[in-house]
Amino acid sequence: MGFQVLVVGLAGSGKSTVGRAVAQKLGVAYIDGDQLHPKANIEKMAKGTPLSDDDRDQWVANIIHALQHGDVVIGASLLKRSYRDLVRTQIQRVWFAQLDAPLTVLEDRLEVITEENFRKPLLTSQLAIFDRLGTREPGRIFDATESIEVLAQKIVVELKAD
Repeated sequence: MGFQVLVVGLAGSGKSTVGRAVAQKLGVAYIDGDQLHPKANIEKMAKGTPLSDDDRDQWVANIIHALQHGDVVIGASLLKRSYRDLVRTQIQRVWFAQLDAPLTVLEDRLEVITEENFRKPLLTSQLAIFDRLGTREPGRIFDATESIEVLAQKIVVELKAD
């Protein structure tokens, strides 16, 4: 069984940290979805400018391309169901681990994140387009307030059970 896993969620939910831990437990590569953005998107985000659907088209295509090359865990927001549906049309065995946390937790976490490609005001624009993982989408929603180790273990157990 191959592992094409997307750890998804809002900014501050822990996608990168949890994704790395899941990849390590599975013995597969980890890719930070932010690294798959075209340069123009990275520049927009650095300025605090929300991305449009058109901006995200190439990013989603890059995610699909990365998933097509073997077992991998990718941490990426993929907030809209339509983005995840597009991935699902190309990658048959993809599995989503959506990290969920209260807004206050996300805001607190963003206070300490110093990544240059994200600004706290983008959280508001993310919330405006956020679609929770649907019952027909492969994967589960996880409580992102749990420890990294507990989250990673739960994700691996659920992934292997599906």
